[in-house]
Amino acid sequence: MKNTTSRLRNGAAAIAAVAALMLSGCALNEGTPENEAAGDGESLTMRIGTTTDVANFNPLQSLSKTDNWILNAMYPHLLRIDENAEKVPELASGYEYEDDGRTVIFTLRDDFVWSDGEPVTSADVVYSAEATMEHQLGNVAAKLTWVESIEAPDDHTVIFRLSEPYAPFAEGVGFWMSIAPEHIFAEEDVTTFANDSDWVGAGAYILESADAGQSYTMRANENYPYAPEGGAAVETVEYVVYPDVNTMILALQNGDIDLMASPTPASALSGLESDPNIGIETVASLGFAHLTYNVTDELLAEQEVRQALSMVVDTEAIIATVLQGHGQEMVGPISPVFAEFDNPELERYPFDPEAARDLLEDSGYTDSDGDGFFDDLTFEMVCDQSNANLTRVAEVIRDDAAEAGIQLELACIERNTFLARTREGDYQIDLSQWGVFDNPMDQLRSTYLSSNPGGINYNLVEDPELDELVNVAATTVDHDQFVERIQAIDAYVHDQALLTPLYVEDFHFAYRSDRFTGFQPSPSDLLGMVTGYSLSQVTAAQ
Repeated sequence: MKNTTSRLRNGAAAIAAVAALMLSGCALNEGTPENEAAGDGESLTMRIGTTTDVANFNPLQSLSKTDNWILNAMYPHLLRIDENAEKVPELASGYEYEDDGRTVIFTLRDDFVWSDGEPVTSADVVYSAEATMEHQLGNVAAKLTWVESIEAPDDHTVIFRLSEPYAPFAEGVGFWMSIAPEHIFAEEDVTTFANDSDWVGAGAYILESADAGQSYTMRANENYPYAPEGGAAVETVEYVVYPDVNTMILALQNGDIDLMASPTPASALSGLESDPNIGIETVASLGFAHLTYNVTDELLAEQEVRQALSMVVDTEAIIATVLQGHGQEMVGPISPVFAEFDNPELERYPFDPEAARDLLEDSGYTDSDGDGFFDDLTFEMVCDQSNANLTRVAEVIRDDAAEAGIQLELACIERNTFLARTREGDYQIDLSQWGVFDNPMDQLRSTYLSSNPGGINYNLVEDPELDELVNVAATTVDHDQFVERIQAIDAYVHDQALLTPLYVEDFHFAYRSDRFTGFQPSPSDLLGMVTGYSLSQVTAAQ
C-alpha cells in the first residue's frame, strides 16, 4: 500500500475529486482585550471573527458550516482537501480498493493522539462509522449506504466491505466523516450527547472554553503531527462572535480581530483591498448559491410554478452587480466545476418575467383584484442574514418576481434559526449556498434521493423516477456510462426545476497581513482560511 497523495488520487477511480453545509443574535464583544499583534514571540494568539455561535458540538451530528470551523479543527478526518481541491492524507496515510471496488482499506498514521493521551486507532474509525450508520447521523450516513461490515484487523488498518462498488466511497467518507474518540463517545448516547464541555480532540486545536454570544477559545494540540517542527506558532485561537458582517469588518480594520472566518462581501472588497494592513486571499467555491423549493408545499409542488420562479432570476445581472463579477453562472444542479458531468445540452431558464406571467396564466392563475399579483401566489423566501451577498440577492429576486405577478416575502433571519427551519422543512423557498460538494454522485444522492438517510434533501422530494436514476448511476462502474447517467439526472432535475441555481462564487477572505502570514487556504467557504491545518501553519508577519 502506497502512502502517498498519488495513491489517493488514483484510488478515486471513476470520479475526479475537484472543485454541503451551510448565525445567532450575538452581543458585541465589549471588554475584549486589545489584540496582541503577533504575541510575544512565543505564544501567539489569533482572533477570528464569526457571526454565529456553535449550535452543536457533536462532530457526528452537526451539519453547520460555522460549527465545523471549530469541530473540524478538533476532530481529525481520514482525508482533508488541500489548496488544489485534492484529497490528501490526514489521519489516513493512504487507502486502496480491492475486490473490484467492493473492499476499501484505509491505513492510519500511528502518531495521532487524543488530547487526554489515548492513541487514535482504528477502533475510533470503526466506532464513528458504525455509530453514524446505526443512528443515521449527519450527511455521512448516506455515504455509508453500501457498507456491509467494517473490520479493524490491527490498530492502524480499517477495512470497509461494500455490497456494491461505489467509486466515490473512500474520498467521500474519508473527507466528510469526523473521527470521534470511541473511549468517550461510546459511553454516551451519541444521538443526544451534547459534547459541550471537557473536549477531547486530536486535531490541530482543542476547544478549551465556550461563551455563547462572546467567544470560543482553542489551544494548539502539541501532538498534532502536521504542525511545523516545534509546534504551531499560533498557540491560541479565539473565535469572537459579532452580530453582523459589517461590525466584523470594522473590527478587522480596527485591529480587534486578525481574520474573518466568513468570506468578505463583494461590496466591501475594494475598501479592504486598499488597506495596507489587510491581505486578501481568494479561493474557488466547491458549492453554489441556489433557490430550493419545498415541493411538499401545495403550490410549489407544481412544476410550472417552479419553472416560472426560475424565469424571474436574472443571474447575469446578479453576478455583475451583487458579486461585482466574482462568480460564474450555472444551469442545472451540477456545478461547472465538475465540467465532465455538467450536461452541455442544458439551457438555463431565460430571465423573462413576462413569459413567467404567461406561463402562470396558462396554468390557470388569475389576478382577480387587478393588483398586479396572482391570487394566493405568495411565498416566503428564507435566507441567512449573515450572508450579505445573499440578502442583496433576495431583494433583487423579490423585485423581479413582482414583475411576473409573484409575491415574495423575505425572511432573512439569524443563521442558526435559518438552518433549523431548513432542516425541519419549515420553509417554502430556501435561498442559500451549498458549502462543499466534493463529487457529483454524492451530491445527487444527498440532495434528491427520497430514502437518503441523514441527507440534505431539502426539497423533500419523493420521486420514484428520480430515485431510480440516482440509484442506477451510483452503482455504474463503466465511466462513460456513469457520466451519461449523471448528465441525465442533471437534465431531469433542471426540467423539474427543483432548484434554481444562481452562481458559483469566488470567495475572498480578509486578514491582518501586518500580523500573520503563512495561511494554507482551501477552496470553499466551509474550509477557507480556518482549517486546523491552515491555522497550524501560520506564523507572525515580519
